[in-house]
Amino acid sequence: MSLRDQPCFLELADDVRKFAGGDRVVEIVNSGNWGDALIHAGQRAFLSDLGIATVPVPIARLRKDKLRHRILAAMRGLQPKAIITGSGAYRDFYNRPAELGVAAARFRNVLVMPSSFPFRPDLDPDRTIFWRRDMLESYEAMPEASFCHDMAFYLDPAPRAPGKGVGIMLRNDVERLELELPEGNIDLSNEGTHLSDPDQFLDRIGAYEVIHTNRLHVGIGAALLGREVHLYASRTRKLESIFKSSLEPFYPNVHYHSDPSDILKLKHITARQDH
Repeated sequence: MSLRDQPCFLELADDVRKFAGGDRVVEIVNSGNWGDALIHAGQRAFLSDLGIATVPVPIARLRKDKLRHRILAAMRGLQPKAIITGSGAYRDFYNRPAELGVAAARFRNVLVMPSSFPFRPDLDPDRTIFWRRDMLESYEAMPEASFCHDMAFYLDPAPRAPGKGVGIMLRNDVERLELELPEGNIDLSNEGTHLSDPDQFLDRIGAYEVIHTNRLHVGIGAALLGREVHLYASRTRKLESIFKSSLEPFYPNVHYHSDPSDILKLKHITARQDH
């Protein structure tokens, strides 16, 4: 079930239209894993429905062209308006906060699509519009920012055939907790990038009847497909915050495990499957 008809998407649409104002808008595309491909796909569909054409620019290009952008800015002023793709990587152990500053410095005005903010980014509030994607962690950091669901919730994927069995898809990256992962675990998000096919990502998730994960967009993808989902706490509050804001109110088949050590119980699930 998609959330595209929720009021917050209408509010976001009004804000984006007003922000664009008929001007050329650059779309700064964040890099990321396969789960980020769902964010990008949702944002593409959203902007397409609004009839807003953008000029996509990978954020990596802004890093590489840093000197050239400084010269251009000095010669003819700041660049056009920019929309920055939503992200959950505005955290100290990623480069994204610094990249956001680099991107914002290149453009006259910036709109950051729904993202998680554990702290307030150090950007000029007169030139930056923030949208947050939760009512807990990000609200505490930036209560004045408007709320809308993660852009992946705008997707309305085609139904998949009923899934079979249990899929265990726990993260194995910098955000994981130091717990032994069950045998047979697949860190699906880490098997692709933001440029990978989001439909194939959903196909892999939809192959199962039940999903256990601490990857946000595995959980969102499974919820969109109507699967039973068990979400587990990880190193940040990101997943819990979005569960409370967007998953718990609309998807009764999604369950949150606040104790990360519940992951250890999945060994018994795997063992029962094997026998």
